[in-house]
Amino acid sequence: MFKLTKREIVVLGIFIFTIIVFSADKFYMNTSEELIVEHKNKEIENIEKSQEKKDKILEKFIIVDICGEVKVPGVVKLKEGSRLIDGVQTVGGLLKTADRKQVNMAKILVDGEQIIIPKIGEDLEECIDTQQVYGRTKTSNSVNINTASKNELELLNGVGEVLAERIIQYREKKGRFNKVEDIMNVSGVGDKKYEMIKEQIRIN
Repeated sequence: MFKLTKREIVVLGIFIFTIIVFSADKFYMNTSEELIVEHKNKEIENIEKSQEKKDKILEKFIIVDICGEVKVPGVVKLKEGSRLIDGVQTVGGLLKTADRKQVNMAKILVDGEQIIIPKIGEDLEECIDTQQVYGRTKTSNSVNINTASKNELELLNGVGEVLAERIIQYREKKGRFNKVEDIMNVSGVGDKKYEMIKEQIRIN
């Protein structure tokens, strides 16, 4: 029977021990790498979720009234910057009786406005006297300070680009102007400026 010497037994033991240590170390390293990768993936996932929450918080909305020749007329809530086509889709789409040629579906909607979709052949002049009719701007001698765009506000006497932006910013933060005189709450619109524009503005 083959017998090992003490030295051979010691050498064999050291060899076996080395293999065990090496294998255990390799297993540990693989496990650690998996844990690190998993941890990084969770961190990325948490960052993405946090960003989604921030985006939702920063997201602004508008309220508009869409009536006339649409399937389900009513007041709807849309994302700020939405166009008329988005609002029309929200109320079920146009009826077959709607005069599509008179509707600007690319129009950007403004908070608080009413959009009336006309029937085929309906006379524009017979509709409600509002600045925003059928999704397009109706000609008027005065400017609706609650819905006017920056360019429209700049048409007022003494109102330039900076003041027009202030009026829009005030409207976005404080809401609609309840009376014409409320425009004096906007920085830059004093008594003299108000006297210059009071005959040119309205609130509806």
